[in-house]
Parts: sequence; structure tokens; C-alpha cells
Amino acid sequence: MDEHPLAAHIGNRVSLKGHFDVPVVLEDVRPLGVDGTSGFECRVRLPDGVLEEAVISSEEAATIFDFAKRSTSQPTDAERLRLLVESTRIRLAYAYDRQFAVSLSGIRTLPHQIEAVYLKMLPQPRLRFLLADDPGAGKTIMAGLLIKELKLREAIDRCLILVPAPLTIQWQDELLRFFNEPFHIVHSANDQQQLLNLWERESQLISSIDYAKQDDVRERVWQQRWDLVIIDEAHKCSAYTKRSAGRGDEVERTKRYQLAERLSEQCDNLLMLTATPHHGDDDRFAHFIRLLDRDLFPEPHRFGEAAGRIRRDILKLGGDCPWSLRRLKEDLKDMHGHRLFPDRHVQTVSFNLGSEEYSIYKAVTAYINEFLPQATGSRRNSVALARTVFQRRLASSTHAIHESLRRRQKKLDDLLCELEGLSPAQRARRLALLQGRLSDSEQDEDDLDEAARDELIDKAMAAAELDQLRGELAALSDLVVQVGRVRESGRDSKLVALRECVQRSEFDELKDGRGKLLLFTEHRDTLNHLRDHLEEWGYSTCQIHGGMNPRERQQAQEEFRTSCQICVATEAAGEGINLQFCHLMINYDLPWNPTRLEQRLGRIHRIGQSRDVYAFNFVATSSKDGQPVIEGRILERLLNKLDHMRDALGDRVFDVVGEVLSLNKVNLPDMLREVAYEPRHLDDYLDMIDHIDPDLLGRYEEATGIALARGHVDFSEFAQANLEAEERRLMPRYVQSHFLAAAKAIGLRTEARADGLWRIEHVLADLRSERLAAVRRLGAPDASYRKMTFYKKHLEQDQHLDAVLLGPGHPVYAVVDEKLNEILADIVGETAVYVDLMTLVPYRIHFYEISIKGQTTKNEVTTIQSELVAVREEVTEGSEATKLFKLVPADVLIDLPAHPNPPETLPTIDHGPVSDYVKTTVQMDRRRAVQIERGHYSEVARDYLQQSFHARVRAAQDRVMRLRAREPQEPEVALARQRAEQDLVDLERTRQERITSVNRLQVARHGPLRHIASCLVLPPDANVDSFPELGEQDTGLKQRVELAAENIVVAYEETQNRSCERVGHLKIGFDIRSLVHADPQTGYRDPVTGVRRIEVKGRRSGRPIRLTTNEWYKAQQLGDSYWLYVVWDPLDYPDAVPIMIQNPAKHLDYAKKEVAAARYYDVPASAVEKAAQDQREGAT
Repeated sequence: MDEHPLAAHIGNRVSLKGHFDVPVVLEDVRPLGVDGTSGFECRVRLPDGVLEEAVISSEEAATIFDFAKRSTSQPTDAERLRLLVESTRIRLAYAYDRQFAVSLSGIRTLPHQIEAVYLKMLPQPRLRFLLADDPGAGKTIMAGLLIKELKLREAIDRCLILVPAPLTIQWQDELLRFFNEPFHIVHSANDQQQLLNLWERESQLISSIDYAKQDDVRERVWQQRWDLVIIDEAHKCSAYTKRSAGRGDEVERTKRYQLAERLSEQCDNLLMLTATPHHGDDDRFAHFIRLLDRDLFPEPHRFGEAAGRIRRDILKLGGDCPWSLRRLKEDLKDMHGHRLFPDRHVQTVSFNLGSEEYSIYKAVTAYINEFLPQATGSRRNSVALARTVFQRRLASSTHAIHESLRRRQKKLDDLLCELEGLSPAQRARRLALLQGRLSDSEQDEDDLDEAARDELIDKAMAAAELDQLRGELAALSDLVVQVGRVRESGRDSKLVALRECVQRSEFDELKDGRGKLLLFTEHRDTLNHLRDHLEEWGYSTCQIHGGMNPRERQQAQEEFRTSCQICVATEAAGEGINLQFCHLMINYDLPWNPTRLEQRLGRIHRIGQSRDVYAFNFVATSSKDGQPVIEGRILERLLNKLDHMRDALGDRVFDVVGEVLSLNKVNLPDMLREVAYEPRHLDDYLDMIDHIDPDLLGRYEEATGIALARGHVDFSEFAQANLEAEERRLMPRYVQSHFLAAAKAIGLRTEARADGLWRIEHVLADLRSERLAAVRRLGAPDASYRKMTFYKKHLEQDQHLDAVLLGPGHPVYAVVDEKLNEILADIVGETAVYVDLMTLVPYRIHFYEISIKGQTTKNEVTTIQSELVAVREEVTEGSEATKLFKLVPADVLIDLPAHPNPPETLPTIDHGPVSDYVKTTVQMDRRRAVQIERGHYSEVARDYLQQSFHARVRAAQDRVMRLRAREPQEPEVALARQRAEQDLVDLERTRQERITSVNRLQVARHGPLRHIASCLVLPPDANVDSFPELGEQDTGLKQRVELAAENIVVAYEETQNRSCERVGHLKIGFDIRSLVHADPQTGYRDPVTGVRRIEVKGRRSGRPIRLTTNEWYKAQQLGDSYWLYVVWDPLDYPDAVPIMIQNPAKHLDYAKKEVAAARYYDVPASAVEKAAQDQREGAT
């Protein structure tokens, strides 16, 4: 049978009008009927690489237009094609700018954060990661960077973040403010009022883990597909082995754990965050780490030592472990290689209560013990929490306990009236219901906000009969009167201690306005009381509390930074508020959870703090006549013990106090509740504190492998990587230039503001339509933007705190880029003509989007990597023309001006050889690198999975053998033996499935090759008559002059004890990278004085200096580390000293003349000489 006529078109670009609106590549054809008489089934590849099918009639086949058969074609518009290529380059920027999300985020990252995200987490083909850095390392920032990078790579769409309830607003605020990622908070109020399922409708959600774990909620959470799940304070998802002599050991899982366990099984990527991965309980830690991968980490209650050995071996991988990373504060360094955190000094301020205050203390304690006695069973946690709230408000201030007692009196009075109106039977049922009200057993008091605490003590009920309620009301009424009398008297020993404290020398800077004080209380009533007195004493104050919304909290934070001396805050500021501009702190009320001490201190002792931090802990220990305040005695003894423990643990004692107490079997909240009920045990508890052994922590962490899980940043390696990342960044200058041009192309008006920022007065309705994929993915842009910037530095300036950082990933950028690609779709694959002022012969440049495909563990095809590559094609003429290809930077068009008089027709390009070159060199190299990286992960994962399954299979086999041995004498075990045999079969099947799924992650193969565009680049000739005078017309001479100038510069730099690397061939915007020697201890090299990015210009004396567009952009971007070295007449004077201008974009901006048509900037020689002279005089 003759080959059908369409066979000749296979592999070529063809036009299938009516089927596709752009040319497509014909991949395969199958005739329908006899030789296609009924039509043809065509398999085609779209410009974006997607394969599609179309059935065409025989008549349509006869009219098919084959682009490859054209002998000539018309050139397309060069500026439109430039926009198309730049749009693709920025869309795939992560392949070039390896830290792209850093550029697009309103943060200044640190070495350990870059390491965690870019070297540890992003390379994982399937992320299962525990980030367990010490407090203050910026885990929220690292999570945000990960989200941003994965979204830029289009690797995730749906993301769920589970956090403790008090942190939901902080996470939402920081992800929006720093990363421009809007997340929707789900809670009971909005979840139950929506007609649509919020968990399904919204793609980026934050929820309290205690809300999401509820039975009726978690089912809806589990029903959704999540690309990434992040769990903050993940250690609260706990499980433990329940020992049973008769039935065998079982696992008791909290609802938090059940929620996390199911999500871990379902989601594609999991990140767990905690500063306290263990609490000194090996069993709980073993169950906790299984949330990463239940097959990798065997069950501790079943496999004992084998499970522990595998876990230790995995954690001992340290920085090479693909599943976890832990860095201690003492290991963290800043960008200079210096210690990240300054010293902190913590002191205890003990004071005595006056006689009337002490009588209140005794009376309230007696009231709590009588009317809220310790309970057992299901009510134990509810009553314990209520007692804790009362005790802590009593310790806070007379105002706080008075208001709490008054509110409870009012609630009980209302309840008494209600009950008296009921029948005896109804009354009994109502009282039983009130007594049976339970709190969440997994919550402690720190999981509750102040409103929840108020509700807890208002509704806590022990009375079982009406007379008991009347008796409590009578006692409560007397107590309210007694406390009110002391409150009105104004006698307040704690307030006196505060006034004395702020008179100390450490607070001198507070008095003269240079210092700031953060004052923590636990209750709004105390907060108001303190502000009144502090302002009476002459201090300016602001407040932060849980009743404020994110904007109000941010405004208060800014008010504190700029104008107030003291910020009085409740626990709402204990997490999620960054106050590193403040270095003084007072804990007016001490938390009962010692970890809270570190969290509070972490608000000021954090990244960005430049001064030593001073913290003062207030505690009442006795009455004036020596009677003990028992809770205060315990807290004082613990604080003193912590101070002594610094000898063993250093400042780290504050970071690990919770773990140390747990290892020493000290439960501080329980101890404080118990001693209030049984004061006779005070000495026993004090003795327990005295005998706390800090060395237990080190021994425990060594034994479990946690100590060896510790990672260290290789600072010299980081410094080099950061140097190169700086030079590759596309933000801000390149992104700004492209966005403004793209906006103009689609008709969106942008305006430059007088302050250097930008505005958009009206975003077109078409750009806010759900029709656009960008709107569906990122949300609609705002109707207008009054203040936009592409520069992160603007966000750090007070007058621009309300500015929007614009870049890829922002809704308005995304819709502009999508619309731009819609209107440029017709030129995909076309050719434009440009001019190269430095070439002697014509050449072509071809732009291709390459991709590497892989497989997920679920056997789904995924894109691992995509990249824009540019290939230069040179043709040697002769009887046998040879095509020579080489890679060039993808931003090559930035410096090439459009040809002013392009030819009317161009010869058709044969893309076969160039696409073969891309596939066999670039794409193959990328695939090989990906396979090596993913292969390493798969090898490690497979090895430890095999070990885990070996232990489990061996245990299952032993069980089968034991049961078989018993069966002849005990026939009743036959059923158990059958189940055990089936368990063994299932285990073997699971092992094979898991190993197969890990092997899939090694797969990396060539993805589709997408031809974006081509360029014909011509040398300047007589036809290029619209360009200004070009200077030296001899291109060969120009190249010799530039080389001579470079040699002079290199020789000069070496005399200055700097080492040089020539990088001009990389086309990165400068010719030489000149470095001072790094600090041998830290690897640090100053980012400005330690490196010079030098652009070398050799010119005839007096001629203007010409900088290309790319060189000027790079000078703007690199600022003071960019230098212009000019050498006059280098061929004639090889010993000349270069003229040097630092930051030429700043110092020559006034004199530059842009030649837009030729895409360069001219600077007069006189301006160069003057700038160099000014800088020399300024240096002296």
C-alpha cells in the first residue's frame, strides 16, 4: 500500500485551521477508511508541549498548510518576539535564578534558611520533612519560602496549614505580608455558615488543628486532595504505647495524631515544624516521627530495639538525612558568618505581698479548693484548667482576680435565677448537664485565648444541688467585696516592684527614649491597670492583645517601634509578633508552661536583634511576715535552677527547659495545681526541682540519635552560592522592565509616582475575570494599586510599609503575563531579525523550552524541571555547509536591537538539527543530573525501607511460627495463626509496593521540546542606517582593544591582592569577578567591599563609554559591588591604570544618554573622569 500523503508532513509544523488557532507539530497520522478516504486521525503537539488529537476530513488534509515546506517566510515583529521570549524566561526563572522566591519575598533570608529550603527540602522528589530548629530560627519564613518556590514551579496548587489556634492569624498575616500568598482561615463560625464546602472551595487554607481534628470536620478535611500539608507545633500530635499485661501493647492516638496520620498518608508533600521534637519520652518521639513515613519508621511497641536502631541510624545521617533537619541557636550564623543571636541576661525579681494582699491570696485559694475541688475521670481536665486560670489571675493582679470573680458571680447569679424557675426534675437535669460539660482533653491552658479562658471559669461547675450553688454564691459575694476593698485602696506590692525595677541601670535607655520595653501580662484587666500607671509615671505606651485583628496588631507594632517606650502585651504577642528593635522585657506574669518563657523572649531575642537582651521575671514568694506564696516559691526555685543550669547548657537552657523538665519527671502545671490543693507537699516539690539533672538531656539525645541529627551550614559553600545567586537575580530590574512593557502591550496603564514607585489606577475588568487561569489559581487582582514596587528595600522604609511588592506569583503580574501570551500566541515559533554591533557574520538564535518528566510514587507523570535554553547557530558556507551550535544565555535578546530594515523574506529554518542538538546535549545533561539527585534519595529511602520491612517481616514470621507450634496442642489458635499468615502476606505485598513506589522516583526522562522562537542576527552594515554613529567599525579591532583592557585590569587587581575570574563569556552583565580573600575562620566575605563585579571598557581617549542594556540593568541591580573600569588606549599603553567608578548606575545616571533603538547607553568621557575624581577625593 502506498504511503498516505500526510506522512510527509510528520514532524513538521502545520496549520490545522478550525481545529487549533496556532500552528502545531504533526506527530503521527492514522488514515481512516481506505487510504484516508474517510479522513485522518492526527496526533499533534501544541506550542506548550501538550499532545492532542484531531480528526480531519480528506478535504481538510488536501489543504493542510505545512510551514516546513515554505522556502521563505516573513519576519515577525522583533519587539513582540522579545516580549514572548522574556515572558518565558521569567516564567521559568527558577531554573536560572535558583533562589527566585527570595527575590519575590519581603524578607532578608539567612544562610540556614537558604540551606533548609533550597538544599534540603526542594530537592526531595516526595517531601516528608521534619524541620526541628531551635526557637527563633524563622521556621515560618522557611515554610513560606517553600510554598512560594513550589508555586512558582507549579508543583503545588492546594496547600493546608494546621497550627495552634493562637497562631492562625500570625501565619495568615506573615504569608500575605512577606510572600504575597493569601490564605483563608477556616474556623467554626465561617465553616458552618457556608453553603459550599470551604475545604473544597479554597485552595490555600489555615486552620487550628484542634478545630480540624473534630469528628465532623476532619472527614471533610480528609476528603480533599492536598499537594502540601504543613503542621506547626507538630509535636502536639502525640501518640503513645498503652501497656497491657493481658491483651498486649496498643497505640493510643490523640485526635490530633489521627488527623495528621491520615493526612500524611494522603498528601503529596508533608512538612512538620517544631522546636521541641521530643519531650524526653522516647516512646512518644518514636510514634511522632512515624508521621513522616509509617513504613520507614517501625512501630516501637512491636519491634522494640530494632525500631530504635533504625530510627537512630536515620537520624545519624545528620545534614544528609532526607527526612529531618535540626539546627541549634549556637550554630546559626548571619550573612557575615558571625553568631546570629546576641547574649541574653535573665533575672528573677522576687517581691513580698502586703498583709491584705496575702489575705486575698489565702481566701481565693480556699475558695478554689472548696468550690472547684480536684476532679477525677472525664471531668479532671476541665476542672484542672479552671483552677489554673483562677490561680494565674490571682497571681497577676488584684484587678484581674477581682474582675474574674465579679464575672463569675454574675454568671452564677443568673444561673441561680434560672434554676429556681425550673421544676426539681428539670433542675437536676440542668445541674447534671452543667457538671458534665467537658473541655478538650488534648488542650492545655496555653491553647486557649483569653475569651476561652473567661468562658471556662464562668461555666466551671461543681455544685450538684441548689443549696451548694447558693453556698458558693454567698462565699463569692464576700470574696468580691474583700478583693474590691483592697483594689480600691491602691495597695499593690507588685506594682511597687515594677516601678523599682524600671529605675535600675539596665533601663537607663528606656528613660531617655533610646530603649524599648516589652511588658508581658496574661490578662487584659491587668494590662489596662498597668497602662494607666505607666502613663502616670510619664511613659508612652501601646498595647497588643488577643482581641485585636491583624491590622490593629501591625499598627500597634509600628507604633511601638516608632513612638512608644513601652508595649504592654498579653500572650497574643508571645507568638507571631517580631519586636527585635526592643531589647528589654519584663514578665509581669509568669507562664506555667516554661516553654512559653522562651517563646516570649523569642519576640525580642530573635533574628535582627543587635543588642544584648535583658529579661526580668516577677514572682511573689512570701507575705511581708514570711508566710509562703506556694506557687511563687516553686517558680522562684525553678528560675534559680535554670540560672544554675546555664553552666551545663549555656543559653540553650531557655530553649530546652520543657524537655529537661520532662526527662526529670517534673510537670510544672500539675505541680502548681497540686501544691495549691495540698500545701504540705511544697518541700517535696522544691526538692524535686533541686535535683533536676540537666545532663539527662544530652544523654537522651545521644541515645536516640537526635544529637547526631544536628545540621551545620557550610558557610564558605553558602557564601559562594549566594554570590552567584546575587548575580543571577531577575528581581527587581529585569522583572520591572518586562512587566511595564507587557502592561503597555495589553493596554494596562501604569504610572510612575514621584517617589519612584508605581501605580495602576484601574485594573481592566477583563484582567479580573474568572476566565483567566491566573485568576482561578491566584485570585483576582485588586481594582487598583496605588503604590507598587519591584524593590524589596522599599518595603523596609517607613513611608512605604503599605506598598505592594510586584513580581511573578502576584495576581496582577500573573494576569498581565497570561494576557500577553494570549496576544502573542500567533508568533510562537516565528522568526525576527536583530542586529549585533559586535559580530562580523550573521547567525541565528533558537529558543526552546525543555522539560524533564518524572513519576510520582502513585505512578503519575509529573514535570520535574523546565527551562528556557537559547542556542546559537552558525553556518559555514561551502560545498558542504556545516552547522555549528553552542548554548548562549537565555537573556541574549536584551542587548540586541531590532533590525531597523529587516529583509522582507527569510529562508525557512530547518529545526531538525538544532532540536536534535538540544535533546542530545542540554536536555540529556539535565536529565542525567536529575537522575543522579533523585537516585541518591531513592537509594537512601530504599535502604532504610528494606531494613524496616526486614524487621517487621521477621517479627511476623516469628509470630506465625509460634502459633504453628502451639496449634497441635491448642486447636483454638488456628484462627489466630491464619490471621498471622495473612498479615505476613499483606506485609510482603506492602513491602513490594513501597519499594516499587520509591523506584518510580528515580525515573527522569525527556519531556516535550517546545520551540518558542528563532532570531536571525545580522552584523551592522550599510542597511542599518537608522543607528547613530557606531564608533570603531572594525569589529576585530574592537575585540582586541577590549581584551587588552581586560588584561590591564586583571594585572591591576592582582596588585591589590584580589583574585580575578574572567566571566565575560557567561554574558552576565560584567567581565571580571574580583574577590578579596575570605575570612579563614568564617568563610565570610563582605558582599560590597569583598567583591567587585567589574565591567571593563577599553576606548580611545575621550570617546564616550557605551554600556549595553544588560550591563546597565546589572549595574542598577548590584549597586555598590558593581564597578566600571575604563582604560584609555589600552593597545598603546599596556601599563595604564584603569579609571574606576563604583556603582556607575548611581553616579553616572545624570549623564547617560539612552539610545533605545540600539539598546545601549552612552556616557560622555568627561562624566566618567569626573565621577572617578569625585570618588577618589571622597575616599581621601
